[in-house]
Order: sequence, then C-alpha cells, then structure tokens
Amino acid sequence: MLDMFNNDTEYSKLDIKTKIVIAIICLYFLIRFLSFDNTILKNVDMQPFSEPIQKDVQNGIIINKKVKYGNIEYQQIANYKIYGRVYAIQSRPSKLPLAIVYPYDITICFGEFQHKEVFKSIRVMMSSTVSYYSYSGRAWTKHLSKYFKSPAELLHCYINNHIVPANKNVNKGLKKLQKKDIVYIEGYLVKYKYSQNNGSIQEGVSSTARNDNENSYRGNNGSGSCEQIYVTRVVSRHGDFR
Repeated sequence: MLDMFNNDTEYSKLDIKTKIVIAIICLYFLIRFLSFDNTILKNVDMQPFSEPIQKDVQNGIIINKKVKYGNIEYQQIANYKIYGRVYAIQSRPSKLPLAIVYPYDITICFGEFQHKEVFKSIRVMMSSTVSYYSYSGRAWTKHLSKYFKSPAELLHCYINNHIVPANKNVNKGLKKLQKKDIVYIEGYLVKYKYSQNNGSIQEGVSSTARNDNENSYRGNNGSGSCEQIYVTRVVSRHGDFR
C-alpha cells in the first residue's frame, strides 16, 4: 500500500509540473497575441513608416528560375524598399493563381498605420490574392480621422505585395513574419514571364505608382495596384535575413 501511495505521489508531482509548463506556454502565446510590436529595426537605412523608396531601373537584370512546370523570368524594373507594419500575410496556397510565381502575399502599411489605434480600427482580410480593408463610420469619426485627412490618404499608405524570395534564407525570414510585425523589405519591383512546358505563357508587371486605379491594369496584377517584389532582404524582430 505504501508503494502505491508513493507512486501516486510521484505521478501527481509530474502532473503538476506538466500543467505548469503548459500554463507558461499558453501565457507566452497570449502575451504575444495581445502585444503590439514597436521594434526599432537595426542596420536599416530608412526611416520607419516613411514612404517606400523606389528608383527605376533601365534594362534591368533578368533572373531565371526553373520550376516544376516550366521557367519563370523576373526582370528588375525598380529598386525598392519598404518599412512598415504587416497587416495581413499568407503563404499562397498552391491552388491559387500564380502561387509558383509569387509564393507569398503580404499587406504592408506605412505612415499613420504605425499606430495601435489605427490597427484596432481597421479590419483587414485576404481573399485569394487580394487584400481588403474596412472600417465603420464610428471608427472613422472617433479614431481614424485623427490620423488621415481623407479615405484616399488612408488608401495611399495601404499596399498589398506579391512576394518572391531571392533565396532560402530570405524565405526563412518571410515565413517567420506575423500580423502586427514591423518589417523592412528590400529588393526589386519586377515584371515576370512564366513559360510553361505545355507552351502557355503568362505575364504580369508590378505597380510602380501609389495612385493606382482600375485603369492602370497591366497584366495579372489584381486591379493594377499590387507591388510585385523580388525580395533580397527582410528584417524584423525575428532577425535579418538576406
């Protein structure tokens, strides 16, 4: 009987320790979920939440990528840097259009989007490869109007990006990104040509302006307003990947 009692006591101690470990893990993720990233990124030559930096490239280098069903050519059309906050992110499911061309979709916002009050006032959703946002009239009056003079000004700072990593390390950095993270991304705006083994060809080109509209449509690029970025460096609280 004494041995059985001692065994029960040992099991009880083990059970308590397990529960404590689980509680600590749950608390960590709860704190992470509720926290708001205000990391100042190091070794980044750009002001946080400033306008993206873009410099056009003439006769840009063509980067070839062999893929399962053919070949993709990415041609540089502009050097590009952006330093903002992640509002939505998805690793593009393989069934979505051009998943092999752009494996990630990341909505990055700059300017007044840095504020927690703005983040909490705007609902962001991704459907397929398109990023949407919405807010209530009350949210505009009570919160957003403190930071934006008009809805157009808000739209100006809202960017949906189709992303291709330059290498495995950059891909690792992109995988670590989470909603609310502050991020710096550096690389090239590109146009692409996807030549499939069955003879079909798909082409598209990145937006190069912040005042896009439906009339600016140029290739497979949603309404024409999405930046298509070949990423050579990504910096966040998770590290510097290049």
